[in-house]
Amino acid sequence: MKKIITALANPMLNNELKKQKDFIIIGNDIQYQDGVKEVLEKEKNIDFLILSEILPGENKIEKLIEYIKKVNPNINIIIILENKKEDESEKIKKELNELKQIIINQNNKEINNKRNKIIRKIKSKKNNKINNLKKEIICILGSSGVGKSIFAVNLAKSLIYSKQKILIIDFDILNNSLHTILGVKKYSEKISKKIKENNLIKEKINLKELIIKINKKIDLISGINLLFDSKYKISNFKINNIIQNLKQYYDVIIIDTSSACFLDYTKEIIKISNINIFILEPNILEIKKSKKLLDIYTNEWEINKNKINILFNKFNKNSIDINLLKYIFGDYNILGKININEKYNLIINNNAKKINKEIKKEYINIIKKILIIKNKKNYIKIIKNKILERIRKEDE
Repeated sequence: MKKIITALANPMLNNELKKQKDFIIIGNDIQYQDGVKEVLEKEKNIDFLILSEILPGENKIEKLIEYIKKVNPNINIIIILENKKEDESEKIKKELNELKQIIINQNNKEINNKRNKIIRKIKSKKNNKINNLKKEIICILGSSGVGKSIFAVNLAKSLIYSKQKILIIDFDILNNSLHTILGVKKYSEKISKKIKENNLIKEKINLKELIIKINKKIDLISGINLLFDSKYKISNFKINNIIQNLKQYYDVIIIDTSSACFLDYTKEIIKISNINIFILEPNILEIKKSKKLLDIYTNEWEINKNKINILFNKFNKNSIDINLLKYIFGDYNILGKININEKYNLIINNNAKKINKEIKKEYINIIKKILIIKNKKNYIKIIKNKILERIRKEDE
């Protein structure tokens, strides 16, 4: 049976190919050029290498292929050519230069009109990718203390300049803290009155009454536990019903979950969500905890690895090397890293009224990466079929 390795910096395609029974995929997807060299030195009998032409590394693709052929002269190499369309940021730079020329030469109304048109075009292009994040349910996962709650708040705050209407739901019933970070009471005034007057009669609770307004764009539900059947139980049907109901009124729903793996409702939330972001700190202890939690999700709960996106939080100079982290979690989609920042305490202590520009930029990059991964899923189906066709031709 043919042995294949992939070096695409794209674990989704690797996972899809592993489902095939006609050949064996060796290991995880390789994320960088040196990783290809390391694997080929250990594995001598590889039949196919599926390689991205833009795999990160110091060498040009031609030199990398030259090295590969020296190590294994019989290996078949399938190169995935990337679409070399002009980068969006380059287009914006060109338009800015054009705008400068117009400003220098502005003499009449016609030029002014053209200038305004370009300004509108630039602004719309800058926000276009963010505005495409519509009707999404984003589930935040991870072990305790990794920064899930502050991430949920900062993610919502980073979206407020776009056209999205955002709801944050605190599903961490054991350690709910979103209301504290946002500087509001846990329950709305209507619900607080009902608790006093009716000793919390569930039948009289309306879902909309749980909503607390944070600002024009962001709402919060922190008292979701009032809809539970008991302290820890809520039916899957009820969860689906709640989320589908709320989707009518919001473009993006961000759900902060508990780290406790015994809570079955977390499993249902992961399945319902379009985007699952698993947050972990880049140190040995947190990696071990995260691996155990991810094993429960994928093996016991049977969550497809493609549904989980990994994000390394509180990254600093003493953290484990990013390339090693990408290798360890190579079966999952890697969103990147968020650097540790002294401004986080200021955000919490000021009830998240403002977030630092530098922090916001990091979050916007994460949102863009989410959208890229979503688009990749369709792209992967096409590439997978082409790869299978090529391998079969080689067999013939």
